[in-house]
Amino acid sequence: MAKHDVEIRRYLAWRKKVRGKTIPIRLYEIIYVGIVMLWSKMGKPPLSRAIHEYIDRAEYKKELMSGDLFYKLIAEIKETPCEDKTGYYLANSREILNQKELEQLDKEKKSIVRELMTNNKVERYHVVFKFCEIYQSWALAKKTAQAEDITKQGNFEIHPKLPLEIIH
Repeated sequence: MAKHDVEIRRYLAWRKKVRGKTIPIRLYEIIYVGIVMLWSKMGKPPLSRAIHEYIDRAEYKKELMSGDLFYKLIAEIKETPCEDKTGYYLANSREILNQKELEQLDKEKKSIVRELMTNNKVERYHVVFKFCEIYQSWALAKKTAQAEDITKQGNFEIHPKLPLEIIH
């Protein structure tokens, strides 16, 4: 396993505990994290090279085009039902997803998998880039809001950037 720098480790810890993720953001995050990990492992090359490597890997077909990575997230969520059976408890962020949100997660997963399933590498690149760009916008907005919270001062939340910037 590659050893990632402090900035990436802090980001990974932050993303687990951050609250208020929408259903699509939870799924886009999986793709963004995959690219960040590969990018770091590759020695932090230009973004385009990292994305091209990401979409060309056998793991892309095995994990993303099949939906396996998204199924893992859903299975992980289902492992922690609330005692009153009204939803599922997410321990890291201390949030609860209700049954309707879990159904929306499955529906959104299917939509995302359809977009990722293209064999055209240019389309595949654009889809992955778009999902990462949307996730980055959400994460930066969340970090900006958290930076104003005095209890977050001195934490990763106040840094205005993510480890990997998605830019045109």
